[in-house]
Amino acid sequence: MSIWNRLFSHKEIAVAAALALSGYAGAAETTWNCNLSIPANSTGFFINVDARTSGAANVPGWDLQIYSDSAAPSIVFYCATNAGVQRGTPPFGFPAANLPADTVVGSTSPMTLGGPIQATFSTGGQQSGGVWYLNAVNYFGFKFQGADGFIHYGYGKMTVGANADVRTLNFLTYETTPGVGLIVPAPGVLAMVGVAGLTRARRRR
Repeated sequence: MSIWNRLFSHKEIAVAAALALSGYAGAAETTWNCNLSIPANSTGFFINVDARTSGAANVPGWDLQIYSDSAAPSIVFYCATNAGVQRGTPPFGFPAANLPADTVVGSTSPMTLGGPIQATFSTGGQQSGGVWYLNAVNYFGFKFQGADGFIHYGYGKMTVGANADVRTLNFLTYETTPGVGLIVPAPGVLAMVGVAGLTRARRRR
């Protein structure tokens, strides 16, 4: 084995160890790199997670509708029947949660189902659940009913600009195995997953 191959083998081992320590298995997870710019209006975007379709109209089988609330600087998630978004904790009135690393999204997660839930923003250093940040990356947990008729869990990454009307839904990651929860990994772990993919590609060459 060449020095190059040995080097990347060791990196793959390090990545696997980091993933194991974080509790992030990823064996049955899939990611939709949707990169959707969410318009600042009351219609927003309808999203069918399983079918990976979206649009400003009522997309068939939609799970989430993401839009603005004109009355406040916030983002609203409207959830279809059998779909939901993970809530925060008091004293923030159970808004949509900005999830820290290692948060579990699963059957025991507090969810707001079948209706609207808002993301509330902070420019300060508050760390309590539910508070989203401007000029930052924020993560949210969700559940939806897949085309198989069963409930699936996932998390999404939302990049927010100087105000709540500037936001991009970067990706949605979810478990393909019904009823199985997953863990929001630390950003560094997500980066290492990318490195692992690169090393496998190099080894195939």
